[in-house]
Amino acid sequence: MRTMLAGLLMGWAALGCTASVAAPPGTGAAAVAGAPGAATRGEGAKGAAAGASTAAAVPSAAAAEAPSSRPEPAPAGSQGVWIGAAGASDFALPGTRETQLGVWIDVPAARGQARAPAAVVLLVDTSGSMQGPKMEHARAAAQAFVDRLPDGDLVSVTSFADTAQARVSPTVLGPATRPAVARAIAALGPEGSTNLFDGLRLAEQHALTAPSTHAVRRVVLISDGQATIGPSSPDILGALAERGAAHGVQITSIGVGADYDERTLNALAVGSSGRLYHLTEAREMSAVLERELALLQATAATGAFVEIVPAPGVEVLDVPSERTDRSGDALRVLLGTMFGGQHREMLVRVRVTAPTAGSHPLASVRLHFRDPESGNLPRVQEVVARYDVTSDPALVAAHQNEKTQTIAAVIEAGMMQLDAAQEVSSGDFGAAEAKLAAAEDRLRQQAARARSEKEKERAVQAASAVASARKTARAAAAAPPAARRMEALEMNSASPVWSGR
Repeated sequence: MRTMLAGLLMGWAALGCTASVAAPPGTGAAAVAGAPGAATRGEGAKGAAAGASTAAAVPSAAAAEAPSSRPEPAPAGSQGVWIGAAGASDFALPGTRETQLGVWIDVPAARGQARAPAAVVLLVDTSGSMQGPKMEHARAAAQAFVDRLPDGDLVSVTSFADTAQARVSPTVLGPATRPAVARAIAALGPEGSTNLFDGLRLAEQHALTAPSTHAVRRVVLISDGQATIGPSSPDILGALAERGAAHGVQITSIGVGADYDERTLNALAVGSSGRLYHLTEAREMSAVLERELALLQATAATGAFVEIVPAPGVEVLDVPSERTDRSGDALRVLLGTMFGGQHREMLVRVRVTAPTAGSHPLASVRLHFRDPESGNLPRVQEVVARYDVTSDPALVAAHQNEKTQTIAAVIEAGMMQLDAAQEVSSGDFGAAEAKLAAAEDRLRQQAARARSEKEKERAVQAASAVASARKTARAAAAAPPAARRMEALEMNSASPVWSGR
């Protein structure tokens, strides 16, 4: 998939599209065509009226605003909506080609006081390798985390060594139950091997028992090692995470030290739309769990997913590094819980058969979620991506969408950085350097082309981060094996693939 994406990036100038909706003067062509909770449809940006659309309808074609006059898209939050989308260019050549659709979500930071009750499962590795400071810090961090969860949240504590063990079954927190939870955490101790599969399966079962009132369901995994008992491949464990995620369970994976399997934790993060942390020191656990707690308290949406409904003549292929499922011709990107201030973006590969002329819709891109501020009321926001057909390749190249191009460059760099981290870990420093150099060059080229200061700055920052990863890879080549391994894990966890999760 990564090789395919890298090859496609070279062909962006051949085809592209942009979101186009009826909007007030000064708003961008990629602005969302409706307010939160309502799916609406833009029928053209030259003053045509915008009308309501159903959740299943694909918007009809309409005359588009002249692409040369389209302004920079306004931030979605400023329009009271969260989602935006645009193709690689405002124009497309006739015929069938593959191209990309950039999608981004900006959740408003300022939300009301309503908080979605949470069901949290602490899943702690208690194998023999966790002895000493690792276990001490795990107990202290877990207790501090539980202390700050409000009464009414559900909490359970599960451990895994040779087998999985339920230390605390799902329990509603309150003055009468907190002492028992504290005693169970204090009793955690290291012994045996590492049966991650059984531990994860039991933790997900606990999370799934949560009532519908506790729509935020999070498994917090703390581990320092690799699975040594039971099914242990990243594919199998990732599939287990996906099954839980289908019912709203997301996984925060905290890898401690240098011995955990980052490929497995990567698979858990992608499979559950969760998060990944690499800790060089066990004492960093408290800070990570503090961040997790802050995100839980800032929950702005649950059960979120992006639905990409293709227009006639369009096929949605895939979304790299995202958990997806299909419903007919539409593809859904499953996001789960989202929090205030979160920025999330993705790159969608599509195949388009463009007619010989005219303005056409590419896809309806819809954000579905449940709103904790409105009693978990289901809500929908929509944006329509469009393109204009031209026979002039120069026009396609001249009207590339900067935001989508930057998203593509950053995502490509992130995937290359994951590959480079594996190569550093295996000692293939030449291959790691080549991948990172190509990623940095791609980002710097995008920064040079960008006219928007915002997109230019983003590309420059991403390029600087890749340059830092290159420096890390070069240092690892001269480092002893233990230090090399830590550098590889740091590169893996710093990949832009995890940004915004």
